[in-house]
Amino acid sequence: MRNKIIIILTIVGALLTAGMVMAQDAPVAADEPVLISGATTTTATTTAAEDVNLDEEINAEDLGVTAPNILPDSPFYFLKELGRNIQSFFTFNSLAKAKLQEKFSNEKLIELKTLIEQNQNQERIENAIQNYQGTLDDLKKVTEKVRERAEQSEEVGKFLDKFIQQQTLQERILQKLETQVSTTTLEKITETREQHLERFGEVMNKLQENKEQLQERLEQNLQEISGSEFKNFKNLEILQQLEEKVPEEAKEAIQRAQENALKRLKGDLEKMSPDDQARFKDYINSIIDDKETQMEILDSLKEQVKAIPDLKENLLQIRNNVMNTIRERLQAATTTCPEVEKPAADFCKNGRIVIDKDDKGCTLEFKCVIPAETETETSTSASPTPQPSTGACITLWDPICGKDGETYSNECYATKAGVEVDYNGACGMTIKEKIQNQLKAGQ
Repeated sequence: MRNKIIIILTIVGALLTAGMVMAQDAPVAADEPVLISGATTTTATTTAAEDVNLDEEINAEDLGVTAPNILPDSPFYFLKELGRNIQSFFTFNSLAKAKLQEKFSNEKLIELKTLIEQNQNQERIENAIQNYQGTLDDLKKVTEKVRERAEQSEEVGKFLDKFIQQQTLQERILQKLETQVSTTTLEKITETREQHLERFGEVMNKLQENKEQLQERLEQNLQEISGSEFKNFKNLEILQQLEEKVPEEAKEAIQRAQENALKRLKGDLEKMSPDDQARFKDYINSIIDDKETQMEILDSLKEQVKAIPDLKENLLQIRNNVMNTIRERLQAATTTCPEVEKPAADFCKNGRIVIDKDDKGCTLEFKCVIPAETETETSTSASPTPQPSTGACITLWDPICGKDGETYSNECYATKAGVEVDYNGACGMTIKEKIQNQLKAGQ
């Protein structure tokens, strides 16, 4: 009897202690996003550095949680984890459990961010990375049980809205963390980013089966996130990276959302004064992310503003700066790659720049590809099938090589010209590159 009393008291004590630990890190809000709604938060005096900060500096409050007092390096952290496990165990509703797991993922990413900012040792950081990765898998599993309610429940729709906003912010945090860690930890952060994008896409695809509604929901929630006057550029980066990771059936919705974000950004740029366009140039030079992705976006944007020569020229200058940054970073990162010749200032004005790399990832050269639809709007094929289409095509870059030996920006343009697709990728690819593209398309 005495032993039973001791066991019960021990359990009660552990629960109370875990509860006090969890209370120290209580969330700001349980159900609603704390994000500021609206188009921008910039003013007439905003500098490019302030714009970058608005779009890249994400804190705990933005994710609806508080800054952590107890981190994974604390001897009391196990009590915090115990409290989370107890909360999860006694949460029986699948939607409530999904909300809880999303909160845990926000908390654990902020913990990881804090450890990195404190320059903690590699082992502690890598343990925090694994801790966060585990919540991504847990969140995916619990949303499987929510799926059957997705079309009937308004609450599920609210959860998905909040999920899209917060996962977008999580992606921005992970992007920035890649620039703050050692080369040995960078690989694990990059792997985590890829896993996060996959889970982001999978959960959206599960909870919103109607892809037109998915596109609308995604666009609406990206606009709801506060940011700078140039936030549509950051949104395009996220959408382009998502497109590579989402299930095949969701790709068109992501592409359509990209196209609309591109149009919004074009509209923003057209209204800008010369000073604001100069600030945009500084913004692109300063923001974090894959410069190759940025160059693709700039190429797509350039195609949208053909009728505005001054704006197109500004975008070409920005693209040249990005291209030079890519070249300089590659040369600074390794001494084993050959030096790449610097392209001329007027390189590839009417085409798209494609980076040719070797097996080691070294850049060999910058190639200029002029899509067939750019050369002529009335291209036709001698082949009777397929019939040319008159519908509008998305201007995004997802190149294919037609059986006429010409490169098209994407399959839609080839179909519109009445040309059958030979293979994915720009024309002139090696056999090895073709196989790699085929494997990628089959994943």
